[in-house]
Amino acid sequence: MIKIEDLKRINMLADMPDHLLKMISEVAQLNIYGKDTLLFSQGENIDLFYMIVMGQVALKVPLDEDIDVIFDILQAGRSLGSSAMLSDAKASYTAICQEPCEIMTLNGKTLQNLFNDNKEIGYYLMAGVAGQYKRTMDRRLRIILKTLEKHPELQHRIRY
Repeated sequence: MIKIEDLKRINMLADMPDHLLKMISEVAQLNIYGKDTLLFSQGENIDLFYMIVMGQVALKVPLDEDIDVIFDILQAGRSLGSSAMLSDAKASYTAICQEPCEIMTLNGKTLQNLFNDNKEIGYYLMAGVAGQYKRTMDRRLRIILKTLEKHPELQHRIRY
């Protein structure tokens, strides 16, 4: 069983009440993965939701057979695989451990059952996913704007 304190360290669960975290702690698993462990590949069915306790996970997409683009490096406190909450969802990217990782996982079907049994868990998890999505989009916007500052020749081509 996972400790509630460990679940509280996951950003998207930070506001979830303890009685709901307890329900999640009873079904979550703690896994230890080595460096270069492939969690899932682009195009595969996603059946696990991952919450990083320790380590880094790279999210990448292939450009061709020799070049991958890493578009994010997730640290402790972040989560991935929220598509596991949907039936038959496919991964849009590949996730691979960049170093040894401790990761809590929840089975997607188990999550769906929790949603059906307790709408409050569904609300808090979806609010957490939405908050994580917004933080990611805000961070990417800042990167784009910073890039434009360094390349003023592009600014006239951009319409806000």
